Amino acid sequence: MLGMMNKITSITRKKIFNLLSNGYVESAILGEDVRITFNFYGTLSCVEFLTRLYNLKDMPSKDSRLNNAEEDIYRHTVLNPNDYPEDWLFTDDRFPLYNGTDEQLLDFLCEIFNPEVRDEQSYWKTFFEKIQELIKVDGYEFYIEHIISNCIVYGWRLKDDKFRIIQPSELNLLIALFNRGGYVLDLSTPAFDELTLKEIGLKLTDFYGKSKGKSLMAYIKEGKENAVIKLLVALFDYYSSNSYYEEERKGDNYQKCLSIVNRIRSGIAYISNSAQELEQRFSSEYMTSQISIMMHMTSENPTEAIGKAKELIESCCKTILEERNEPIPKNEKIGALTRITMSLLKVTPNDIDDAIPAAKAMKQILGNLSAIADGMATLRNSYGSGHGRVASYKGLEERHAKLAVGSSIILVEFLWCTHERTKKDN
Repeated sequence: MLGMMNKITSITRKKIFNLLSNGYVESAILGEDVRITFNFYGTLSCVEFLTRLYNLKDMPSKDSRLNNAEEDIYRHTVLNPNDYPEDWLFTDDRFPLYNGTDEQLLDFLCEIFNPEVRDEQSYWKTFFEKIQELIKVDGYEFYIEHIISNCIVYGWRLKDDKFRIIQPSELNLLIALFNRGGYVLDLSTPAFDELTLKEIGLKLTDFYGKSKGKSLMAYIKEGKENAVIKLLVALFDYYSSNSYYEEERKGDNYQKCLSIVNRIRSGIAYISNSAQELEQRFSSEYMTSQISIMMHMTSENPTEAIGKAKELIESCCKTILEERNEPIPKNEKIGALTRITMSLLKVTPNDIDDAIPAAKAMKQILGNLSAIADGMATLRNSYGSGHGRVASYKGLEERHAKLAVGSSIILVEFLWCTHERTKKDN
């Protein structure tokens, strides 16, 4: 399948399932070793937890007396909790864990550590760290997706794909400007935590239990790129407005950092944030590379970005058709392919009932969305990558590339969200 990856090996899966089923042994200096276990259903029952991920009522029962998986699992894990072995879930072929895609397994693992599930009094952080190390071997990592009610919600990403808006060398320049031997500028711990709480919703030293400098570095490693950049820009603004650093600001490093921050402020951050979310949803190596290239190219090579924006729409449409077991038309132009996909998803202007409120406006918006694909094809043919050019050829500017990329992301996000929302009914 185009939208799936399988980099997590059976060895890693076995280690994860064994850890969740049997826990681990903690060696004691005095006395006997202790086995630490973890109920990954958290504060929920097994059925309540699994219902968050799967439609159990539509899955078959392995008990012939019962109608579906929900009744089956409730009978044998809630009413009679000792009926099934500890590892039953990981060997049950109704659930896509051992033989499923990486995406299916990683979504399952993230749900275990969701604050609505996890038991805060348990050893969840230890198990989180152990599983984090296991998936890193196969190229993935958990990261801080967002914060709700002062609790962290984790997502997953490719380990080597943390940053696209900012280059590693640029990141290092900013870090060197702020991080001063465990301190962050001249901020006190309360002031630093107040700043991080305001910018990213989390008091970093309180969360990590480390110095300001080490807490900042820890967050940079596991934070979402846009949130990390938001925090770094806030620290830069603090530095720029602080008279204590007036002499330092006359140096070359400050000018380099100022240039970096000005580029970040240009507006690419919003587009890249949407691209990151789409990339996680598609979760295919091809799609990952397309989005990454597209985001880098808006400034470095705008004509290439336009070509990649068109390819993103094409890949999205083909992935949706493939996942819905629909034939993928050959040699169709991107506009026609998009209209076929929109028709399948029932989001064309003709699918809007004239009787509903604002029907005319909705039809107009949907019509404009479908026109994005046609416009992208025209742009690509005239200015984008994929065609030989004469020596006098001049491509479009960065602002045009951002418009093309942003438009393609809006269209793709709408199509993919509609696909995800309705595919169970398909």
